[in-house]
Amino acid sequence: MRQEVLGSISQDHPALAGHFPGNPVVPGVILLTELLRAVEEQLHWARGPVTVTSMKFMRLLRPSEPFTLLLEPLSEREVSFAVMRENDRIAAGTFRRNVPVIEQDQS
Repeated sequence: MRQEVLGSISQDHPALAGHFPGNPVVPGVILLTELLRAVEEQLHWARGPVTVTSMKFMRLLRPSEPFTLLLEPLSEREVSFAVMRENDRIAAGTFRRNVPVIEQDQS
C-alpha cells in the first residue's frame, strides 16, 4: 500500500548554510535522509543499512517549498519512492533493506 508523507525543509536547516549563498538549494543528501526517516516510520523498517539501488534527481527543491514523499513497497526488503512538488517530480528511485542472512545450524 502506497504511503504519502508531507514535508518541507526549513530555511534555517544547518545543511543549507553555504549551499548556495543567495540561491539556496536543498542538498540531495537531505532528501535521502527524509526518505529514510519516512521509510522507517511509515513502513516500520528497523534502522540499519540500506542500499540505494537507483536514484535520479530531476528538479531542484528550494528551502521551505512543500513536498510529498511517495513510498511504494515492492517487497519486504525493497521500496520505490518519489519526491514530488505538486505535479513536478523532484527525485525518484528505490531502496533495498540490507537484512543480514541468518546462518542455520548444520548439525
